[in-house]
Amino acid sequence: MPMSATEGGALVVEDGFDRWPTFALSPAEYERAVVDIVTTTGHEITDWRVEHLDPVEGMDGTYIIDVTARFRVMGADFVILFECKRHSRPVEREDVQVLQDKLRSTGAHKGVVVAASGFQRGALQYAQKHGIACVRLVDGAWTYETRDHNAPAVPQPTGNFLAYARSLGDRGFRNVLLSDQQSSVRDLLFTTSGEMPTV
Repeated sequence: MPMSATEGGALVVEDGFDRWPTFALSPAEYERAVVDIVTTTGHEITDWRVEHLDPVEGMDGTYIIDVTARFRVMGADFVILFECKRHSRPVEREDVQVLQDKLRSTGAHKGVVVAASGFQRGALQYAQKHGIACVRLVDGAWTYETRDHNAPAVPQPTGNFLAYARSLGDRGFRNVLLSDQQSSVRDLLFTTSGEMPTV
């Protein structure tokens, strides 16, 4: 198509669309340039908003999510879905699968299951494969539910609530305290890999 003008480096064509010039960088150089930009860009979280019983639109209807967190990083909007499971039994794989379905339908970026009674092994394995965080909220203290022989004793409840995250490793379950640990919470919520963070 014939060009009508060049403005600010963009080539403007008669159909009204801007056509940017082709980059002289190789694909690998282009990727490295993006790495450099992302590395040097500020990572401050802005517009942080937490909602309880938040209606979130999905492809197949509206879901009422227990807790949502919405925020902006590097100019992009993100959504985290929290499912709260105050069950007397450990969370099962099916509970985590339901959250994964909600993530796919709504386009949310992260899922977190918060459990009062821990997680079954199958739930943790599924969560690990799908990048869903598993957090346990415990009355008084955080406890290990490990298959190691040297498991620490369960602390006595104090009436305070603390939270910790757990991941499944080669030697059993590993746990990290989240309450009052801002860096641990950031690692848990903002990990970009498909696996639970190493804790």
